[in-house]
Amino acid sequence: MTMARAEDAVTTSCGLADLELLAGARQRAEQLVGLLATLPFTEYTLRVAREYVDESGPIREAFDRFASLDAVEQQRRLRVWRGGAS
Repeated sequence: MTMARAEDAVTTSCGLADLELLAGARQRAEQLVGLLATLPFTEYTLRVAREYVDESGPIREAFDRFASLDAVEQQRRLRVWRGGAS
């Protein structure tokens, strides 16, 4: 593997990790919205909300990295992440 290919593999691997992190955050956000729509709030609701807020730094960083890519690269990484590599 050439140096350029090794760097591309690392970049893709990091990009896919970012997409995994963002997808997980979306699932947790959906869960949190459902909990917040139900009254009364429980200790579980509070715990889920705190966990979501505690994870916000890495999620924001992953989002910023993904958003900084051009649209073609974003779509390429999404295809790879979804399993339709190209």
